[in-house]
Amino acid sequence: MKKRILLSLVSFFAMTAMWASITDAYQIYVKGANGKTYGTAELTLNMKNKNAIAIWKCTLVLPEGITYKDVAVVDGRYPEGFNAVIKAVPGNNNEVAFTCSGAEGLALTGTDGAVATVTVDIPGTVQPGEYIVKVKDIKLFELGADATIHEKEATEFKWIIEQGEEPGVAGDLNGDGKVDIADAVSVLNIMAAGEYDSKADLNNDQKVDIADYVSVLNIMAAQ
Repeated sequence: MKKRILLSLVSFFAMTAMWASITDAYQIYVKGANGKTYGTAELTLNMKNKNAIAIWKCTLVLPEGITYKDVAVVDGRYPEGFNAVIKAVPGNNNEVAFTCSGAEGLALTGTDGAVATVTVDIPGTVQPGEYIVKVKDIKLFELGADATIHEKEATEFKWIIEQGEEPGVAGDLNGDGKVDIADAVSVLNIMAAGEYDSKADLNNDQKVDIADYVSVLNIMAAQ
């Protein structure tokens, strides 16, 4: 009796593992390193596929306050001559719908890895902490007119956003949050001393001269 129970349990776990393997054979999920406020960050869309996939679609749902900037293919996942094209359609609620396709008759072979990188902006108004990035409306199309379409459940990624360094105001040499005559005088003093200060080098030519002084005056005039 005990032996039969043990065999039944072994069979149950074996079938559970096999079913998990089948259901996990196709998926699109997102990953990424920690992001920082006041800057940009990259998230990676990854695809797991058992058979070759000719077209993939999904919708990325970004945390509130974080905005989509750009998307690019990861060349290593696509066969030679595929010439992958990703269409991005931003929508409501920080959603971006992606569709990727390529040359007719070619497909991504079965494997697991990155298919695209998504660049996003993280403004200073976003509070540091843990956020959820979601991928939904996942569809993977096998090669051929009558090929199988794999529609998968949504996936989630816990993304950590850290405090970044707030960028300074261009021309604000004394750090008081404004550009005025005191900053212009600072440029003249640096020039007179023959010194170098990256904050005063407004045209990034690795020197502080009259051009930088004029730049400060222009910033003052435009305020």
